Amino acid sequence: MTFWIILWKITLIAGLTIFAFMAVWVTIGGYFDIKRLFARITESHRQEEP
Repeated sequence: MTFWIILWKITLIAGLTIFAFMAVWVTIGGYFDIKRLFARITESHRQEEP
């Protein structure tokens, strides 16, 4: 019985750790993508002006 408790604790901790890492990764990547998007939009508007 203790084997299953230990197994599920390890599984839970590993899952939460992976989730936390991926959440930080996606947040940082999304920030830079949005920053680049706004820079491209600004540049596009500057090129369209006469």
